[in-house]
Amino acid sequence: MKKYSYLLFLGVFSAQASVYKCEQNGVVEFSQFPCAAEAEQVDMRPLGTAMIGTRSEFKQQVDAIKRQGRFVEFQISKLEQEKQQKLNELKADLYKLRRSFPKAEELTTLQQKIDRTAQLYDEQISAERSNLASLKSKAVNLERQYAQN
Repeated sequence: MKKYSYLLFLGVFSAQASVYKCEQNGVVEFSQFPCAAEAEQVDMRPLGTAMIGTRSEFKQQVDAIKRQGRFVEFQISKLEQEKQQKLNELKADLYKLRRSFPKAEELTTLQQKIDRTAQLYDEQISAERSNLASLKSKAVNLERQYAQN
């Protein structure tokens, strides 16, 4: 009996309430009730958690994950460009410093800064690539889940 009460308890709280999105006077509002005639119902389930549903629900979730993936790809591209720009600036500084007959410590310090900068950007890019791989995996899993239903 206790098992059934837990299932009932979980079932009650796992039900999704409808959420509506409307724009009034240039302000976007979310409500559990339609706030205007043109209110748009929004799916508030976390991405990658599609249950047995209609084809359009699966497609919406897969599309949302793919959009996130495209944004992450953009972030990766942006980080790579920033890395290249920053490294070019630092290398130009290193070139100027070498021409002015610097002390060995100055050269070493600037070279270490270049190496540190490259390492930091590489770590950020690696994290974003990992995030992208996770999103692609979620999309594939959702597509498989739909194909099985």
